[in-house]
Amino acid sequence: MKSKGSHMDDFGYHTVWDITGADQELLRNDHMLHSFFLRALVDSKFTVLNHMVHKFSKGGGGVTGLYLLSESHLSYHTYPEAHYISIDVYTCGKNNEPINELILNFFGRDVRISTKTLKRGSKISVTQ
Repeated sequence: MKSKGSHMDDFGYHTVWDITGADQELLRNDHMLHSFFLRALVDSKFTVLNHMVHKFSKGGGGVTGLYLLSESHLSYHTYPEAHYISIDVYTCGKNNEPINELILNFFGRDVRISTKTLKRGSKISVTQ
């Protein structure tokens, strides 16, 4: 059993994004999306351990991306036919505000954005 002082801080931020009104061609462009999120993570000082992207050939041509971070993960899924992208950013021990700003700037001010950020960790109260 570990002593109190030997565990890592498990406090983190979990931000979920719903962006509507985004450009359909951008939401189908797996290379541009993958490059943007990878660059944004690196510029925000996250440690990317691995990453993958999948472009769907049927339906609306959506894209799913996943980035495994030493701080946790970032994932996204696009629905070009609905002009919609969902993004999930979970970071342990580090504020995700820098990448949030990059995401906002990348998708532009003409889109509708809904975000929620949860504080997570073993010391967070689960009662509301």
